[in-house]
Amino acid sequence: MNIDLDHCRILAVDDEPKLRQLYGEILSGEHNFSAELEQLESLGSGSQTNASSGGNYDLTVADQGERAVELAKQALEEERPYSIAFIDMRMPPGIGGLETAKRLRKIDSRIYIVFVTAYADHTIDEIDTALEYDTLYVRKPFIREEILQMARSLGRSWNKDRRLEQSVLRSEVDAIYKSLKAKDDFLASMSHELRTPLTTIIGNSEFLAESALDEDQQGLLRSIEISSLGLLALINDILDLSKIASGKFTIDQVPYDLDEVLEEVGYIFAARAFEAGLYFHVEKEQPFPRLLIGDGRRLGQVLINLLSNAMKFTEEGRVVLRVRVDEPAAELHLSVEDEGIGMTEEVLTRLFQPFVQADATISGRFGGTGLGLHISWTLAELMGGEIDVESETGKGAIFRLTLPYRESDQLASTSRRKHCFVHLDCYFEGRVLVAEDTPELQQLERRILQAMGLTVVFVNNGKEAVERALSERFDVVLMDMEMPEMDGVAATEMLRQLDYPVPIIALTANVMQTHRDRFEAAGCSGFLAKPIDRHRLQEMLSQYLPPCERKPGSLSSTMADQRPSAEETEVDSLIDDEMRQLFTERTAVLKQALEQAAEVADWDLVREHAHTVKGSGTSFGHPELTALAHETCDAVDHGRLGVVLEMVTELIGKMEHILAAEK
Repeated sequence: MNIDLDHCRILAVDDEPKLRQLYGEILSGEHNFSAELEQLESLGSGSQTNASSGGNYDLTVADQGERAVELAKQALEEERPYSIAFIDMRMPPGIGGLETAKRLRKIDSRIYIVFVTAYADHTIDEIDTALEYDTLYVRKPFIREEILQMARSLGRSWNKDRRLEQSVLRSEVDAIYKSLKAKDDFLASMSHELRTPLTTIIGNSEFLAESALDEDQQGLLRSIEISSLGLLALINDILDLSKIASGKFTIDQVPYDLDEVLEEVGYIFAARAFEAGLYFHVEKEQPFPRLLIGDGRRLGQVLINLLSNAMKFTEEGRVVLRVRVDEPAAELHLSVEDEGIGMTEEVLTRLFQPFVQADATISGRFGGTGLGLHISWTLAELMGGEIDVESETGKGAIFRLTLPYRESDQLASTSRRKHCFVHLDCYFEGRVLVAEDTPELQQLERRILQAMGLTVVFVNNGKEAVERALSERFDVVLMDMEMPEMDGVAATEMLRQLDYPVPIIALTANVMQTHRDRFEAAGCSGFLAKPIDRHRLQEMLSQYLPPCERKPGSLSSTMADQRPSAEETEVDSLIDDEMRQLFTERTAVLKQALEQAAEVADWDLVREHAHTVKGSGTSFGHPELTALAHETCDAVDHGRLGVVLEMVTELIGKMEHILAAEK
């Protein structure tokens, strides 16, 4: 509430017109005694008072109690509450002074009450019992100076209390913001740690895909990858909650292929249903020859959540996904029906709350976080739709998702973009500028991009990136964040200020939301996290580069014919002996640099070297190195210098272990 603390609002309630007029005269400063009173106050306090008798009081009068209550309600709604109420005790007809005071206090507990009366209808104890506090009692006929002095004294106390309240509220808000920031930082950091093992799972799937497998094995491998990507999306959903709360979450309104979404979701859950002994079917009333307008990825996310719940709570029987269109209403209806344990009415009332399970036994019996349905409900609302549920204990449940139905003018058969699931078989034409200061990552990124048919040019810092981008033609720029001389954010800002039109994609190990926000504010076209997920890289590049056929004799062609050894399955398939040797040499150099920086307690330099280690560890088969380096950087960033030395010592020890194993 934004309260005007420069004026004291007073409500005077009396059925005598002459007394109401007298209140106005006293509080308007028309009498000389007010100036004399100011002089006495100044002499008594030893300083000149700032409050004048006139101009600082905003007086409202009422002739009976009911009118006073109406005025108080209106004042509170306008955020201009009364500070003091002078109330007569007897005011026929209508309610008396004590009842009026009770009602005023019910409306606004902070108002000061002064009873002004010639009749002792209630004792002081009775008044205190009825109103509890902040009440005074003045007998008629009163002394004018007494009313003025009460107005001043109580008005100052009221203003002082409100300023204190506002100060406390501001400090509470600051504390809340700090807490929310700490939570966001934790979630972003945790998501990075969870993504690291998933990257290994997805990477190993790519290895197996390049070996000789039969059709069934390829199908299983595709299921592994799709499930891994689904889990990765779920991890990112946790971050989405923070974005939703902060108002930074956005829903795409672009063409998408509904048949493709249903096919991918159906593939995932057909395998799950087979393993669980359940009947699963996707039932469509019609095909969808045109692309629809909306967010296909978020739709898939909601369907995965709903189907996961349906199969989790169904021990035997059927799970069916039904899809239909209501064209007159322009609505898309998708329902997930199961024959599981069902829910009671009481459970349905709190079903979509975050972190809440159906009952206390659900988590122990079936697992889960209670987050999926809340995310689904929120996403449905953001997409302009809704989710409702119908269920009965022991008879299963039906979740109905309703979304706006809008067709685009693009045909799905001609516009469907080829997805790269397991085989990395997307190839592009174009020149890519990569700003990266770590030599071993330059080697890895060069091989990844060249395997996609691209011409690659590397620079070592943001300054070089700006100079090269402005002097040569490139189709895409990949920009690291932390680099010497000029970082990636500053380089991006400079290029955009010079109206550089080429897409700039952030490629960095800094994955917290604050880092994303900085790149977005600088003008980046997209954001990719390290360790490099080649699928996400391909998906991002496909937005800006034209596809092409595989070039005969290209690096990707030769790599497809190579079968990785057992040792190689721990690292990226594009890393050979030469790159592994380069990584070992760089690790030795960085270990020595970390030791020297830690010895002189140069924590900024420690962070710089640890950041370099963080960016390359997982890519070369050492996720534990990335994790330790990340913790070290995080400790420096958050000022936890007491534990930095312990962390960097552990990091150096791990590097020594890796170097010893390479000898």
